Amino acid sequence: MKHINDRSPGFYDPEHRSPKTNGIIVAIFCVLLGGAFWISLTDTLDKQQRQHCEQGWQAACEKLK
Repeated sequence: MKHINDRSPGFYDPEHRSPKTNGIIVAIFCVLLGGAFWISLTDTLDKQQRQHCEQGWQAACEKLK
């Protein structure tokens, strides 16, 4: 019978993984988080440019081209 502290908590248990695996997991997490941030930021700025162009801001229309 396993001791209760020897059980794996489920999906990911950093204490029982190698440092290399932990580094890979952290790197993947950072890339995904950075990618999500970049996509949301550029999407928001593009929508803002379109809205400003529709309001008649000439500089915003030129940057959309």
